[in-house]
This record gives sequence, C-alpha cells and structure tokens, in this order.
Amino acid sequence: MGFLTLSMRLGVLIGIGLPAFLLGIVLIVFDTQGKEIQSATLAGLAALTAVPNLLLFFWALRKNKDTMAYGILLGCILWALFNFGIKFFG
Repeated sequence: MGFLTLSMRLGVLIGIGLPAFLLGIVLIVFDTQGKEIQSATLAGLAALTAVPNLLLFFWALRKNKDTMAYGILLGCILWALFNFGIKFFG
C-alpha cells in the first residue's frame, strides 16, 4: 500500500484537473474575444478557478470519502503553489 490510494489519486486529479480545465476555458474565451491578459489578471482568474474544489471537498466529506477529500485538499494546495508562481514569477 503506497502513499496515494486510488481514492486519493482521484481526489488529486480532480483537485488539479478541474481548475486547470476551467482556466483553459477562460483563456479560450479571452482568446476568441481578442483580449490580452495581464499577469495580475491571470493570477486572479487562476485563483477563482479553485472555488469549485471547495464544493467538491465538502461533498466528499459529507459522503464520508475522507481520502478523496484529502486528495482534493492536496490538489488545492498544489494549485495554490501554482498561483504563487504565477503571481511572483509571472
């Protein structure tokens, strides 16, 4: 038995994949409208795309899927580190 169980892997995948997917949709919408995105705006949009993870986290806790909730939380922490990277180095 390893560090990441199957349920936790699914949570991490959701925790990183959902915000990345939403950020991709937002970037496509901005691109089709022909608007430029500054780095401060990109950092703000990337932070807002993590909000649906909050709902999924509490849903997993309510359904007693603790390891999936821990995975979603780990994905949120990794997404926050990505946001800090955009904010300070982007």
